Amino acid sequence: MSNTTMATSTILLFLLAGLAAAHGDGDTTIRLPSDGAKASRPRAAKPWDCCDNIEISRLMIYPPLYRCNDEVKQCAAACKECVEAPGGDFNGGAFVCSDWFSTVDPGPKCTAALDGLSMERPWKCCDNIKRLPTKPDPPQWRCNDELEPSQCTAACKSCREAPGPFPGKLICEDIYWGADPGPFCTPRPWGDCCDKAFCNKMNPPTCRCMDEVKECADACKDCQRVESSEPPRYVCKDRFTGHPGPVCKPRAEN
Repeated sequence: MSNTTMATSTILLFLLAGLAAAHGDGDTTIRLPSDGAKASRPRAAKPWDCCDNIEISRLMIYPPLYRCNDEVKQCAAACKECVEAPGGDFNGGAFVCSDWFSTVDPGPKCTAALDGLSMERPWKCCDNIKRLPTKPDPPQWRCNDELEPSQCTAACKSCREAPGPFPGKLICEDIYWGADPGPFCTPRPWGDCCDKAFCNKMNPPTCRCMDEVKECADACKDCQRVESSEPPRYVCKDRFTGHPGPVCKPRAEN
C-alpha cells in the first residue's frame, strides 16, 4: 500500500470518529422534558401583582424594564428588594419594591382611580401632602390627611380607611395633577416647605426645621441667626406638631 493511500485512509478514519462523537450513539430522537431532557428555565414572576405607579426605564432595550413605585404594606412574594418607602414615619410603615423587571406587559393597575387623574384639586388645603414619585409635568399629588367620613366622601371620588388603631377616619385616594398642591391647613412656623426636617416618632410627630434661610417666615416666633454666617442666615427654632411639609428642593434623581 502506498504512502498516499495510507494517509487518505487515516484521514477518513479520523473523520468517521469525529462524526460518531458528534452524534453520540447515533440516536437522533428529540428528547422531551418528560423523557428526562433538561427542561427550559421557568419564566420569572413579576415583583408585583398589580401597579398604579409604574415607571419605565430610560434604557433603550426590548423588552423594556419596568419598576413599580406603589407604596404598599407588604411587598409581593416575588419581590427581591423590598425597601422602606421615602417619608420615614409619615408613610405609616409603607414599603416599595425596587426591583426592575423586563417584560412587554407590566400588568394591570390596582385601582381605577388613577385612570382618570383630576385636574381640579379635591382638597382646599392639606397638611400631609404627598408628591407621587412619577415624573410627569406637572407633578401628581395625593393628600394623606385623615378626615371625617362626611368630609372625605363629599370632596373625593375614592376614600380608604386611614391606618392606625383608631377606626373611623378616611383618607382621600384621589390624585391631583397640577403644579400647585394648595396651601397647608395649619401654617408651619418655617413656611410651606422644609429640606432639613427633624421629627420624633410620635403620632402625630413633633418637628423642627433646620433650614438656613435669608429670613424666617412670618409665623416663626423664635428666629435665630446662624453664627458666623455672612451674609446672615437664619433658622426658625419653633417646634410644630404635625407633618413638616414637602421638601423645598427636589431630590436628585438616581
